[in-house]
Amino acid sequence: MVMQTDLDAPAHLQFEPLDSHGGQSAPSDIVEFPSLREAVHWAMTNEAPAGMHAVIRTASGDVIDPGHLEEIWSSLQGP
Repeated sequence: MVMQTDLDAPAHLQFEPLDSHGGQSAPSDIVEFPSLREAVHWAMTNEAPAGMHAVIRTASGDVIDPGHLEEIWSSLQGP
C-alpha cells in the first residue's frame, strides 16, 4: 500500500508497453505531477495509448502498476 506521505508528494507517470517481452513500443516520456493524488486521478480518467498502460513512481520510490491503480483510486474516492 502507498505511504500516506506519498499522496501529497510529487509523482511521475509513464506509459509502458503492455508486452514487455519483445514489444516494439518504447516507454513514453515521463509526466511529472505535483502529487500522487493528481497522478492517479489523471491515470484513471485518461485513456492510455494503444498497447500501453500507466505506471506511477512515488516520491519514496514505490512503483504503482495498473493492478494497484484501481485500489488507490477507490480509496481516494471515499465511501
